[in-house]
Amino acid sequence: MIEIDANEQIRILILEDDEDHAFLEEDILSDELNCEIKVIESKAKLTEDDIYFADVVLLDFSLPDADGDEILSYIKEKTDVPVIIITGDEQVKTAVNILKGGASDFVIKSPQNIALLPRIVNRVLEEYKNMKILEQEKKEKEELNTKIETLHQVLTTLAHYINNSTSTISGYAQLCDQTGYDEPRFDKLVSICESETKKITLVLKELEKFVNSMEIKTTNYVNIPNAMFQIEDAIKKKMQELE
Repeated sequence: MIEIDANEQIRILILEDDEDHAFLEEDILSDELNCEIKVIESKAKLTEDDIYFADVVLLDFSLPDADGDEILSYIKEKTDVPVIIITGDEQVKTAVNILKGGASDFVIKSPQNIALLPRIVNRVLEEYKNMKILEQEKKEKEELNTKIETLHQVLTTLAHYINNSTSTISGYAQLCDQTGYDEPRFDKLVSICESETKKITLVLKELEKFVNSMEIKTTNYVNIPNAMFQIEDAIKKKMQELE
């Protein structure tokens, strides 16, 4: 698990209509954490800028103009930062539903529990940052797999063209070996073999061009990029010019 940098300032958004509770939360957090705190009293005063400001949100589950589920859903539409619910409801069922709705944790309102907020904020931020690291590692792995799959597809396409040409050259070479000397016939076979050799050279040049540019544009594993289709189209076009 990574640890929160003590020198890193944490931006905390408190959504709380009770001034006394807001003061207690702000006081204990400011005393123990390097943080910048913004307090909003109602959903009506909550703006998108307020939401994007926050590294973590402390949400009173009973604001005067909206319930916690509604505000939690609204926040989660904008950002995935941790949300800690502050509630006076001690029912376990409510707490479970809160967590299912996307909250990172919940705290029952009491002076004793409010004193634990700095520790809880640190923990949920550590969990959040570790989650983001895992997501990034997964994304990088998927992108690597996509590049490997793309290269496989491209090389398979190139091998198809090369095999076609080498098979033609080999077949005509055997014809030359099996028949007596016939200059016009030999000239025709040699001409075909030269043409196929040029195709092989063309394919290899396209491969070199592709490898040097490595223009593999992708976002996820199932979205195989257009690179293989682009290189195949280029080969087909140039081969048509040779014919």
